[in-house]
Amino acid sequence: MMYIFIVNPVAGNGRGLNIFKKIEKSELYQSLISRVYLTEYPGHAEEIANQIKIETINNLKSIIIIGGDGTVHEVINGLGDSQIPISFIAGGSGNDFGRGCSIKGSPLTILKKIVEGNQGIPYWKGSYSVDLNEQRDFINSIGFGFDAEIAKKANQSSYKNFLNTLRLGTLSYVIALIQVLFKFRPFQVEVIMDGKKQIIEDCWMVTIANHQYYGGGMKIIPTAKIQPNVIPILIIHHISKWKILGLFITVFTGKHIRFKEVNLYHAETLSIQTNHPITYQVDGQTNSCQSCSITKNKQEIQIMGSDFGN
Repeated sequence: MMYIFIVNPVAGNGRGLNIFKKIEKSELYQSLISRVYLTEYPGHAEEIANQIKIETINNLKSIIIIGGDGTVHEVINGLGDSQIPISFIAGGSGNDFGRGCSIKGSPLTILKKIVEGNQGIPYWKGSYSVDLNEQRDFINSIGFGFDAEIAKKANQSSYKNFLNTLRLGTLSYVIALIQVLFKFRPFQVEVIMDGKKQIIEDCWMVTIANHQYYGGGMKIIPTAKIQPNVIPILIIHHISKWKILGLFITVFTGKHIRFKEVNLYHAETLSIQTNHPITYQVDGQTNSCQSCSITKNKQEIQIMGSDFGN
């Protein structure tokens, strides 16, 4: 069997490369037939994955991604509808994909599970299209408004890399939250879920997730589970700045959904439209848009190395 490693050497402030170097020295790794790619710039993992898909390599058991959630995002978009199984050895700052898929243990333990496992777990990606552009996939979540502004602030900060070095990457989101809180302005959004329209005034955020985790372990939608067809949606609106601070204190336990300003929905299709561009985040990377349509990808992919079902 062939294994392909896609390694982001700058993920987690160099943690991705350090993890791979340790794996490389192991007897298990040296016994494998493998090929290794080190990413060199943003978007490179997507290009590599697309090339692998085109090559249709025989006996390829899995693409093993060593990096962060952003690296996984690039790989799944490069693979498109390919049925090549993937796995993830966490080397980034958030690493929510590993949490959501219950991929646990040391890097070598995970590699052993990938090699010895005969079958992965099924996983369904989300699909999205912003401002009528081409459809892309997301692996963890996509969010609009407050949480996206937090991700943007954290990504642009000088402290994120430092905290990653200390294995305190989640703390960067907490600091960014406080920085964004008093400047953020709620927005009006038109939301259409399974064809039913509603206008939400004073909206703080709309978030869609494939599993419960984001932001480095926050249980943003604690009821979300890996499943086909249905997308879980969380909307926060008409809430005071001080109360949203309290809400985010409870988000690590998932108890924030008890707040009356938090609404949870499930739908097969979702579209949103705002009257001005707002920030959005997809798997932790940010941009801005005025409209977006979201569905669940119908085609499942296999995730190797998971503890689910064991």
